[in-house]
Amino acid sequence: MKRIMAIFLCLTLLLAVPAMAEGMKAGTYTETVKGMFDGLVVEVTLSDSAIENVVIKEHNETSPGYPALEKLPGMIVEAQSIAVDGISGATMTSNGVKAAVEAALTEAGADLAAFSKVPEAEEDLAPDYYPVMGSFEVPETWDESYDVVVVGGGFAGLAAAYSAVESGSSTVLVEKLSTTGGNSAINGGQYAAYTSKVAAELQKKFNLEPDTAEKHIEDTIKGGDNMSVPELVTEMVYGSPYYLDLLLDNGLVIRDTLARPGGHYGYRTYVTENQVGSDITDLQLKMLKNTDAVIELETKMVEIYRTRDEANRVVGIRVATADGYKTIEARKGVILATGGFSSNVDMRQTQVPYLTADLPTTNIKAASTGEGIYLAQAIGANTTQMSNIQRYPWADPNTGVLDSYAVWPFTGPSYGIIYVDYNGNRYVNEGDRRDVCANAAVNSGFISTYALFTEPVVSAFVKPEELEAGVQSGRVLKGETLEELAEKINAFAIKGQYPSVTAENLKATIEKHNGYIDSGADPDFGKVMAATMVKMEEGPYYAIPQYPSVHHTMGGLVIDGNTSVKDIYGQVIPGLFAAGEVTGGVHGTNRLGSNADADACAFGYISGYFVSTGELPDFIPDL
Repeated sequence: MKRIMAIFLCLTLLLAVPAMAEGMKAGTYTETVKGMFDGLVVEVTLSDSAIENVVIKEHNETSPGYPALEKLPGMIVEAQSIAVDGISGATMTSNGVKAAVEAALTEAGADLAAFSKVPEAEEDLAPDYYPVMGSFEVPETWDESYDVVVVGGGFAGLAAAYSAVESGSSTVLVEKLSTTGGNSAINGGQYAAYTSKVAAELQKKFNLEPDTAEKHIEDTIKGGDNMSVPELVTEMVYGSPYYLDLLLDNGLVIRDTLARPGGHYGYRTYVTENQVGSDITDLQLKMLKNTDAVIELETKMVEIYRTRDEANRVVGIRVATADGYKTIEARKGVILATGGFSSNVDMRQTQVPYLTADLPTTNIKAASTGEGIYLAQAIGANTTQMSNIQRYPWADPNTGVLDSYAVWPFTGPSYGIIYVDYNGNRYVNEGDRRDVCANAAVNSGFISTYALFTEPVVSAFVKPEELEAGVQSGRVLKGETLEELAEKINAFAIKGQYPSVTAENLKATIEKHNGYIDSGADPDFGKVMAATMVKMEEGPYYAIPQYPSVHHTMGGLVIDGNTSVKDIYGQVIPGLFAAGEVTGGVHGTNRLGSNADADACAFGYISGYFVSTGELPDFIPDL
């Protein structure tokens, strides 16, 4: 009935618009706006009374935004409204498309109110709620049945589904968003692995010593204040190179560089071609589509079924789709790869009260909502370290977004990038852990800090055309001299406020840091002065505004080395497994940058393999 009513209202709206919109200048308008990224070009055709057509002409969006590019133009035309709901998981792209249509309507002299009617919402088939244990009985019959059910389509879920089906299990992957990838697709494309099939070549190029698994394990545990579970860290470290090589064998393109993000004391971070996670998730999806796995999008898990007999086993899930609810049996097991809870304000604030709703997150709002955790809790699962929530120190200070430019300050300290406060002074060891850098930024005295560099400093991992694109977009500030750069910084508003950087301080800071590179020691903050660092000796000079944004939740479901989920009594819940950010115990108090990709991909693969075969892969050492 609600669908019929919605159609009726849309038709009514269509009939009403001409009367309200008469006098609009007909024509085709081309608007260039920003979606997730700059360069979204939209062509809007208008009659004198209606929106006739909306066409995406050019864009630089990544795969999470594709559903918005495909669906939203038709939705706007059908509803004759820019007030249609955006596409879940593609909010920024959706907002960009709607902004372009609004700009065209404004240019044509339209009455915007006539095109801002809100269509009646359809019934929500998957309401947000916290079910209680046993709220649904295990079905006597199932709508669908598979050996393995994977919930979530990011790094971990795609790896798990691929591993499961390649190990001989019938497999379905369900994803609540309209595309796979989720938050994984918008991450920085940085992958930590102590070795790989191309490691020796890259190490030779930069005159680097070979890395070891022991060093990667040590750095990870130390970076999490010794609160990690050593067994889990070991499995991540040994699984990461295996999966990276699998990606490389299937066509993953990486940049000709190795980075050492803060907290790592080995050059072990590989950078994807476009410095974005979709380089990996798009390839993972391609690999999965070449198997017999089934992929079901816009399918939201709302219940986990666990028997109340002697077995006490998880046997399947209940999901909501556009066509209603259905049940899916998992004969071997359910793998939860649903991500963390950084976008669930209530959930994160329960753990850390100061992470309030006004604080931005780097993540997709419709993702990282925590249902994998609380639905597992509903059938007895235990959690650990839930209060360990990380902020990304280098996000866009006005939006909280982790865009491609926010990746450069993360990658660059070992090449000579420095961080300065609103006065132009260094405020932290740029090579330190994320939590240290984030806390120092918050305590620096202003709503933004700045990553400072010259082109030679970032040439190992940033292409000249990318640098120019950042300048043209306004996200990267450029000055031929330090005086000009200071002017650009001070003219750049951060939530309506302006800094007071001086060229004199910038010059003194750079000269001092250049001296530290020469001497090989940093007496101010104790940063390791690496041989790869490049001095800033002449302009042009660049600065990227940056500030912490809620990013990664280190806590989650308790798992063992087989990725089996444990209950509150420390016992394994038969048939329930988990991988990626939905779990806890891998990173302790703080996740080292680029370990997220390693964690999710390694444990995703391990979980799919174990659920299918009952054994761990050969690359896992005897522990």
